[in-house]
Amino acid sequence: MLDVNELADSIEAFPTVLRELLGHATRDALVAKPAPGEWCVLEVIGHLIDCELGAFRGRTVELAEGANEVAGFDPRPGMAARDFAAESLDSLLSELDELRTESAAIVRTLTLEQLTLTGSVRGEPGYAAGDFAHEWPYHDQAHLIQIIEAMKPNYLDHMTSTMRQALIDLGL
Repeated sequence: MLDVNELADSIEAFPTVLRELLGHATRDALVAKPAPGEWCVLEVIGHLIDCELGAFRGRTVELAEGANEVAGFDPRPGMAARDFAAESLDSLLSELDELRTESAAIVRTLTLEQLTLTGSVRGEPGYAAGDFAHEWPYHDQAHLIQIIEAMKPNYLDHMTSTMRQALIDLGL
């Protein structure tokens, strides 16, 4: 198990990583959907905001405090309740940053014993508080890949067909 400070540092740093990566992006790039039914970059960030309390902080803390059962998480209601694509990158990252600062402070207080406490999710036993604490940065990294993939067309569209084909042939 990773040290709680390492987990907290990763959780807390993620909004800064996104700000550095996306700070130059145009609004068009941030709201472009990679494919029908997929999220644009701003919606991915909105999903991270939505997950913060329900999926990660909430379940980690509940299990660490000895809960026998924690709720599952369905991202669809949160995504339907708010139009993240209509918001600014800065406001979404500021909101995520504030949530992550609070969450990291909470994670730093957890003991190894608390992280090993287990409970059920949707009736399935065996989930530890530490599972959700470790899933948090894992989930971030999965969505970072999604964001990077969504941003690639912004560059690809400005290359010659020869270069685009070469990148496709390389699997890039």
